[in-house]
Amino acid sequence: MSLRLTSDKAIPVQAHLDELSIRLGRLLAILVLMMIICWNFIDELILRNYISLLSPCTDCVAVYSPTEWVSLRWLSILLLGICLTIPFFSREVLVFCSPGMLSYERKWLKQLLFVGSTSIIFVVSLTLFVVLPFWFLSAEKAGFVEGVSPSYSAAAMLEFALIICYIEIIVFLSVISAILLRRYGIAEGEEKASWQFRIHGVSIFLMWLIIPSDQDTLLTLGILMEFILVELSFSKISRSAYALPSFDENNGILDSEARLRRIGIVGCSCCDVVPVPQNNSIPKGMVFLPIPNFCISKESTDLLIGTVMQLKLTDVIITGCGSETKIDERLIQNLEYLNCHMRTLSLIDFSSLRIADSKIKDIDFMIRLAVENDPWKLENSYERIFKILSEISRDFRPEFAYWTESITPPFGTDLSPNEILITSTKEPTFEIINDFKKLGVNLLQLQRI
Repeated sequence: MSLRLTSDKAIPVQAHLDELSIRLGRLLAILVLMMIICWNFIDELILRNYISLLSPCTDCVAVYSPTEWVSLRWLSILLLGICLTIPFFSREVLVFCSPGMLSYERKWLKQLLFVGSTSIIFVVSLTLFVVLPFWFLSAEKAGFVEGVSPSYSAAAMLEFALIICYIEIIVFLSVISAILLRRYGIAEGEEKASWQFRIHGVSIFLMWLIIPSDQDTLLTLGILMEFILVELSFSKISRSAYALPSFDENNGILDSEARLRRIGIVGCSCCDVVPVPQNNSIPKGMVFLPIPNFCISKESTDLLIGTVMQLKLTDVIITGCGSETKIDERLIQNLEYLNCHMRTLSLIDFSSLRIADSKIKDIDFMIRLAVENDPWKLENSYERIFKILSEISRDFRPEFAYWTESITPPFGTDLSPNEILITSTKEPTFEIINDFKKLGVNLLQLQRI
């Protein structure tokens, strides 16, 4: 068995390879077409316009190496063709990769392609048409010697400009990738180091692969700049409000066998029937995942799978869904594959019990969670409920607590705002009844109608 999203389709590998070859062929054809278009005006663009823009003086630029000039001319054609192909490349990548990606991964890729493309176009244009001409002009003025006529190599100037722009592209893509990884909460905990290694490794390799060996100074400066900016992005950029929830690797709850359980509470409203718990109602050592439309949305189930993988959860507790709620079988299989156990609190069965809302927010959720026998012991249920009630102000504390051995509320049960229902418990002892009475809570057995 392998992990499969609810949106995945059973397609053979050969079909994916065929689709990949078609899309690569389409991109290659577009690249060749763009290069042919660039080839028609590259001489006028480079010789008459850009080289004259870079030149700090009149008639001081010459071509000393025709062979090198021809190679740079074709390299310029290739780079211009790649730039014009970027929109088509972005579309093909999104269409091909989206079906196999989780929702937050898809958003990350879209923003990387969009923000990366627009920012790179802006920065490279600024460098080519403003920064480098000003740089060459400043160097000319600083090194001017009266009576000496300077002469510059057009090939060397063009090579320098292309290398600078190439380094900028690699550095900006790396920095934007790191920023988005942090904003979406993907590079967290143990995953952070692996993402840092990937970005640094790919960036440094691409610089080493393209930059000529005689430009080792630019290579060193490019690697140093990439390393510093990416590390600053990883350390200084904070998580956004839409990022995946964080959960420290050492956090969790020890069960009765002293095993660390990493539990996620999924707040499902079941079509706005059940209120979603607030963050302050979640017990310490658990992580809260507010997914109001969990039981009716395929994207929500995919989000849950991604969160379980990212946070390495061992248990998932659904708040609203009940025993009658139909949960996607593929989701259950995926959670089993990830060694994650799923169960529900069935709060939807409690939604119609109250005549009026309780004054205590999320009281039904907290009581229902307290009687869970996993990861806690069943015989300690009353102790956990006692602790919850003792933390509530006496003015708002319930006056009556009804207990029943039934898992679900018996038919016809009604609760007033000053009453709570304790399910799935055995008969309390005399000491427990007295402890509750000291709190001002009468612990009574629920009488069946």
